[in-house]
Amino acid sequence: MNDSNSNPQQPAADNPVHGGLVSAQGVDLDLFEPIDTQMQEWTTDSGTGVKFVEARGLPIVDIVLRFKAGTTQDTVLPGLASLAFYMLDEGSQQHTATQQAEQLERLGAVMEKQIRLEHATLSLRSLSTEALLDPALALFIDLVARPAFTADALAKIKSQLLRHNASREHHPRLRARSEAFRHMFSGHQYGNPLGSTQQGIDQATPEDLRRFHQRAYCASNLDIVVVGDLSLAQAQAVSQRISQALPQGWSAIELPAATPAAGTTFNVEQPGASSAVLIALPMGVPANHPEYPAMVLANEVLGSGIASRLMNELRHRRGLTYGIYTRVNALSAGGLFSVEWDIAPEYVEGSNVLVETLLREFIDQGPTQAELQMACKQLAGQLLREVAQNKNLAALLTHLTYQRQPANYLDTCIDRLAMLTPADVRAVMQRRLDLSQAVRVSVGPHAEQQALPATDQ
Repeated sequence: MNDSNSNPQQPAADNPVHGGLVSAQGVDLDLFEPIDTQMQEWTTDSGTGVKFVEARGLPIVDIVLRFKAGTTQDTVLPGLASLAFYMLDEGSQQHTATQQAEQLERLGAVMEKQIRLEHATLSLRSLSTEALLDPALALFIDLVARPAFTADALAKIKSQLLRHNASREHHPRLRARSEAFRHMFSGHQYGNPLGSTQQGIDQATPEDLRRFHQRAYCASNLDIVVVGDLSLAQAQAVSQRISQALPQGWSAIELPAATPAAGTTFNVEQPGASSAVLIALPMGVPANHPEYPAMVLANEVLGSGIASRLMNELRHRRGLTYGIYTRVNALSAGGLFSVEWDIAPEYVEGSNVLVETLLREFIDQGPTQAELQMACKQLAGQLLREVAQNKNLAALLTHLTYQRQPANYLDTCIDRLAMLTPADVRAVMQRRLDLSQAVRVSVGPHAEQQALPATDQ
């Protein structure tokens, strides 16, 4: 008798997605639930763009503020944006830093913040009960809109920022990224990846910070995302309350397009047991460009997971590294495609040659249809996980706003990725990536270079 259910312990068919899991049998991984975020958008009276998704499953609200107040907005002193940002939770005109922290903790609210080249982001997660959300929101607004900028707190933050910058320069992988940015974006605002200099930090005064805050942290320089247990009317009231409390009437400077630099090689000697290696290529594809999805798929196939081409070649077949990853960094005025890995110092040159050979083959030949199908499944799964959690969805919508993606992006991106063919991806890679412009950086101890060991397979 041929009964398909007679052996329930039989593993799933050889399939890298199933991974042999019994629980995956009978699951069609080509079928995904359609994404329908039911996002609503509007602009407040003060010029703040708002995105809102009502999610009633949990009594929680996530609010994300993204100001165009990143380090590239330092038009006077390199370090002003970072100092102003880190001073936001060092006390307001109404509360000390300790009072702010204690009151948020009592309310069960969590605030997080992050500054990057182009943006400063602050988020609040609170229970949606009015008795808790209202005071938590008041504290959050007070912190963002009315910072005290005291001299004593500034002296402390200056010292912390200088130590933070020094620490980044001693971290091999972060140092490699910084060296690549300094060369690739020399003369451009992106060319200072730390976002500050010692001179700029030393010279900044509380009054400088107040002037910067009045410009950069104004309502017209802000995007808000709200996700959670609120009605549309409540979300509109929250966004209006935030934007009205902020300074008014300034917009961030638009950055000039970055000019690609010539390819080069940097070897930075630094003590350690291994070397961090990076290859970066100028990309020139904005995130809202029609060719960007092809770059995302190429990234997924090449180096975005344990089954990627580069991981298979350098880790599984050769045992050279624990991990090797590619990254697509689409900045508003330029961007780069990079490969990063750690390796024994004696194999830096050999691994560089190997990775460039694999890159050249991929650019020339493109991915296979099977690789693209696998990449689409992986990206669809990642996206479904992101939209299933309110906090992650809020962060994702904030990022998509920065990328200037269309309103229906989440609901259509899986279908658009699935439409791309190997020929499409190959054509975009050949147009957009030029290995003659590669910037190669290694950070680690000096070592006599050796030939790569033979493959294990």
